[in-house]
Amino acid sequence: MIPLKTCISLDDSTLENSIDFCRFEGETHPQKECVFAPPLQLASVKNAGITMSGWGSSTSAVFLIVSSSLRCRLVARFFCTRLLHYLRWCGESVMFSLAGPNERGIELQRFEDDSLVWEKCMESCLESAFRYLASRPRLGFAAVPVVILLADCESMDAYDKLHGMLKSRGKFFIRHIWFDEDWRKHSFLKGLYINVCLRQPAFRVTRSKGSIVCAKATGYLNSCLPLLHQVYLDEPLVGPLDQTLRSFSPLFFTRHGQSEYNLQGRLGGDPDLTSLGRDDALAIAEFFRKQVVGNKRLFASRDARWDENGGFEVWCSQLKRTQHTAEPSAQVLTNGELKTLKTLNEIHAGICEDMTEDEIKALYPLIQSFRHTDKVGFRYPNGESYRDLLRRLEPLLLELDVTRKCVLIVAHQAVLRTLLSFFDGPTVDEAVHKPCPHRTVWCCTYNRLGEPRLTTITLKPRPE
Repeated sequence: MIPLKTCISLDDSTLENSIDFCRFEGETHPQKECVFAPPLQLASVKNAGITMSGWGSSTSAVFLIVSSSLRCRLVARFFCTRLLHYLRWCGESVMFSLAGPNERGIELQRFEDDSLVWEKCMESCLESAFRYLASRPRLGFAAVPVVILLADCESMDAYDKLHGMLKSRGKFFIRHIWFDEDWRKHSFLKGLYINVCLRQPAFRVTRSKGSIVCAKATGYLNSCLPLLHQVYLDEPLVGPLDQTLRSFSPLFFTRHGQSEYNLQGRLGGDPDLTSLGRDDALAIAEFFRKQVVGNKRLFASRDARWDENGGFEVWCSQLKRTQHTAEPSAQVLTNGELKTLKTLNEIHAGICEDMTEDEIKALYPLIQSFRHTDKVGFRYPNGESYRDLLRRLEPLLLELDVTRKCVLIVAHQAVLRTLLSFFDGPTVDEAVHKPCPHRTVWCCTYNRLGEPRLTTITLKPRPE
């Protein structure tokens, strides 16, 4: 069988159900420093001589300290990876550090095993964090850098020692997140904390005032709690961490087929597919018929119950070109059922909708100049920017991030650029300068650390 890797090309000779979606070969990309670059004005706050207190904050950084029992250590590590990825996609400046022998592992140095070794390990992690803070990272919407620290803080002695080490270096906003099978009954639970009970699953949280980051982290934890519960139940604590998650299906993304406006070079609008575009739609549906719908290696825990409960869904925008592209695939996967979402509509070009570049230059000569200066931040008059698109897509992404369904998203170029940046594709700043090709399917899977792996599957070319 063909394992997933960064790029796969298919043709008529490819056998049915020959792709092994449970296996990924190749290196997992390192976490991007910033998936979606923060606004330019926030990047210059320190250079302008404005102190953090000018933003209504008396802290220089936020420390999110994640701890867990031994049974829940994989879930804690998984959550740290996903939270890091989410906050960076939102444009925040975040670093992650693990107080253990291997940064890409799940084992921590335990205070009870050797307190002196634990202290040295913590000092090393904190030194890395302070170097990061001293580097003046670009600030996002929260206007404060964030450190996610995965460390053993299970005892009162470890808790007090860590807080003493941080207090000696400055004033920081500190929030603890504890993962355990049941509710923690330790008497030292105090201050700002989130107590997660994975067996139920549920969490208790103390109120937090003045921290946008903590609010976002809590909101993200709330949305992904069902996912964490499933990881706790289904994923073994031993074995290679690069293995694909057993109980979660891949996610699939594709662009609509060639539209009439693609041929004419027009923006936006609601054009229909060309004859070649209709052939694109059939080629995509054929891929799902041959390689997905009956593939027993779609994910390791696939069973008859999952199929009987309607394991597949097809989502598209409200526009004709995505609906008519999605319909043949929906016939294969969901007996024709489509979920149309306004959220997936293409970026709105405002007063430039339905126009060619030449028409825009003639009527609004400055628009193209402004757009080329900052393509990500530029907002069409009465329209949207990529940053607006990010805010629009965030709730949908949080839903996709935790679904156990096998979802096919049929979307538009700008929408896909933003979506795929969340699932290990190029950053939006890079993607806006590259085309998003037709007759291509992107497949996202996760390893047991919570790291996304994106495979670009190129379908057979259009008939000549």
